[in-house]
Amino acid sequence: MARGLTFTAVGLTVLIALVLVHPTCCATTAKDNHTCSASSCGNIHNISFPFRLSTDPENCGYPVYELSCENNRTVLYLFGGKYYVQEISYNNYTIRIVYSGIQKNNYFSTPNYSLYRYNFSLSYWYEYTTYQRKGTVSERYPKLSRSLVWMSCEKPVNSPLYLDTCNYNNNSSSISDSKRYRYVTVGITNASEVEDSCQVEKMFLTSWPINNDDPANISCTDVHNELVYGFELSWLGGICDSYCPGDCYLDEANHIQCYDGSTGLGYLFGASAHWWDGVPDYPLGGEISISKKVL
Repeated sequence: MARGLTFTAVGLTVLIALVLVHPTCCATTAKDNHTCSASSCGNIHNISFPFRLSTDPENCGYPVYELSCENNRTVLYLFGGKYYVQEISYNNYTIRIVYSGIQKNNYFSTPNYSLYRYNFSLSYWYEYTTYQRKGTVSERYPKLSRSLVWMSCEKPVNSPLYLDTCNYNNNSSSISDSKRYRYVTVGITNASEVEDSCQVEKMFLTSWPINNDDPANISCTDVHNELVYGFELSWLGGICDSYCPGDCYLDEANHIQCYDGSTGLGYLFGASAHWWDGVPDYPLGGEISISKKVL
């Protein structure tokens, strides 16, 4: 009997330590970051944790999610580029942004710089991702965007995947040869899909929700609308440590699930819960059950 009680006490201590060791070190900062009032700029009225405006108190939000308010527009600077914030979703942990060089009623306007999915794949970069962290199998994470590629070719290309010019502004080209043929392609990301006489000049991202998945049936108007709509990024990865002592992901109901990659222990917090009010009260001498997730 005594042996059984000793095991229960030790097991309880280990499990509580797994849940509490990380939150304890950061409790004051995290709570302050969460309790600040929402800010607004232009048409974005819900700027709150983890986001902050540059004019907000220092204890609000995370510095890596700092936004600025310029000419009554919410701005995000990312990889040296300037983007206008179109929407922040706290239901699925995404932000939608648009290239600052794009003008809705100007079909000749183009982004001034490229952005690749590769930018977000660097090992140290986790604040934003181009995929949604759904489930525990990273290979099945749904992508939030697709690529628009500006091509420059030595010879004409006869392919339904290559849109001819699309009012492509040559001033934005990195290749000055006016005798080259220029195209826009949608969704091409593999080198094997690029014609032999062509090379990639610029790449952009878009999350425009279209019903037609066939690139061959996309018009130049569609391409412009895709750039005007912008693209979505997930910011869940950068706030996992505010909800979980380990890593986290979303279940099908967009609730945050926590897991510790080293132990395989997983447990559920609601979408609006935080670790400081989500840690369960364990009854003394009671049985503790924590589901094990396959990572």
